[in-house]
Amino acid sequence: MFASFYSEHDDATKQNSFNGSKSVPYDLNLLRLWWEDAVARDTANASRKMVVILQDFEGFQPIVVDDFIRIVAGYCNVIPLVLVLGLATSYECIHQSLTKASISMLNIERFNLQRSKQCIDTAIHDLFVRGNNLLSFGAEAYKSLLDQFLLYNFSIAGFIKKLKYAAMDFFYAQPLSILAQMLSTEDGVLTVNERSIKLNPDHIELIRMQKSVQRFLEQKADKTGLDLRKALCSDEYFQNIVLLEMMRQLVAYRHGYNLGIAAVLEIQKYAPESLQKPIRTLHYYGLGQQFQDCTHWKTLLAVVRRMKTSEMEPLLKAICGLVDSSAGVNWKQLEDGENIPDMLHSAAQLLDNPDNIAKVTTPTSAEPSKRVRTRTDMEERPFLLFDSNTSDAQLQALERCCEAIETMLKLCLRSYHDVPLNEVFYYRHSFLLDATFSAQPRAAVQTALGRSHYYINCNCCSEAPQVPSGDVHDSDDEDHRVLPTMHDTSIAYRLHQECGRLINLYDWHSAFSSVIERDSSRVPPSQAEIQARFMRSVEEMRFLGFIKSTQRKTDHVVRLTWGM
Repeated sequence: MFASFYSEHDDATKQNSFNGSKSVPYDLNLLRLWWEDAVARDTANASRKMVVILQDFEGFQPIVVDDFIRIVAGYCNVIPLVLVLGLATSYECIHQSLTKASISMLNIERFNLQRSKQCIDTAIHDLFVRGNNLLSFGAEAYKSLLDQFLLYNFSIAGFIKKLKYAAMDFFYAQPLSILAQMLSTEDGVLTVNERSIKLNPDHIELIRMQKSVQRFLEQKADKTGLDLRKALCSDEYFQNIVLLEMMRQLVAYRHGYNLGIAAVLEIQKYAPESLQKPIRTLHYYGLGQQFQDCTHWKTLLAVVRRMKTSEMEPLLKAICGLVDSSAGVNWKQLEDGENIPDMLHSAAQLLDNPDNIAKVTTPTSAEPSKRVRTRTDMEERPFLLFDSNTSDAQLQALERCCEAIETMLKLCLRSYHDVPLNEVFYYRHSFLLDATFSAQPRAAVQTALGRSHYYINCNCCSEAPQVPSGDVHDSDDEDHRVLPTMHDTSIAYRLHQECGRLINLYDWHSAFSSVIERDSSRVPPSQAEIQARFMRSVEEMRFLGFIKSTQRKTDHVVRLTWGM
């Protein structure tokens, strides 16, 4: 907004300066004229307001903010101004910094922004868990994305930059990103667009080469009698039949995964606080491991098995509500998923009327309705220690509910590696994200000092000269050659690599001097010049963190880095 204001009035400001006027570009009269002109041009949004944000209020001098409020208050009748102050400490900071006169000019309203972790959880749920986006992240790339946020700076801007970079890499570097045209979003639900897209034979052959596609074809050939020869030889049949079927399974898996995470969140409400994980962690568990290998899923199932009837009823009711409201889940596309809704609803009905189980399972009326509780029963259902009125029929109904919930979670939370085309739609180039966004200054500095001619574009250092036979350096080893034409700090760095933990400054200076004096193309420098150059190189290495002084030996320094 202010950039356009400056650009529009730049010519007027230059004209005023030429005529000798003292008008400056930040004059509020110019701002008033610009605002009136902008409102006149756009009468439909005449009620909009101008928003000024001071992001770090504590970083401003109080007298500057106080004067700004006093000046702007005189223009409130013509410029509807909203001033947003970002406070990092407390609300009392405003009263401590500003005067009462300026505070009286403000109509203060307090509001709190979400914490960065809450924002990331919301973003992960909307972008990855709901499954309505074309691109998702694999386990390795998602871990890199999350570690950069949690372990370094909690920067949402950095999180967004990584997402944009991954999207750019997907559409520019992945030739099969053309398959994204087969996905569309209707009413907020991801669906398969069955219209034909133009795929050349190279695209189809590349799709057939994916491991998940090969596994899908083998399974379909064994179970449904898919014509494997036709799928591998006929491009038209593969594109119109097989490819559509794989895309439908991918979409069905994403919707089912969203349902599984929602069910886990419902179960966590009944779990102890120590077992309640945020959605970013749950998504990492869902990506990284199979259901039967994840410890957290097993722990939550144990929580479900320990529930009594009064706790199981609202949980099962909530899960059945999630299943009924998830219109995007195509249970027929999920393996053995057609019976999941009926299984959950029948379990809920049995929980409401456990006598129905007793009528079926009890052959005679002489059989007791409640057997003796064993130690195993008490361990699996601790509430039996305090509730002796629970019948066997109620326990069987609870067992049916647990089995139904476990079956649904196993189906919905299976790994994305089992889904066809996961290599395409699950971004996995974590090394590219780390190399681009995770700076490694130490490695860069060490590489620059060890191979300085690559950075300086110097040819004299890249050519190996003839060295004396008694020289300890190998002329064929580029990483250990010490040439007099190198930069002074590079010479000192390579010499210090040959030392141990403690470096004698006199020996280091002697080696440095001998290298410098070997340069026959220049006039030999004096000892004072060599000493000055050596001192500068040592200070630069101390500044870069390679060495430090020690109190044990005043004529020694301690080496701090190893490797490379």
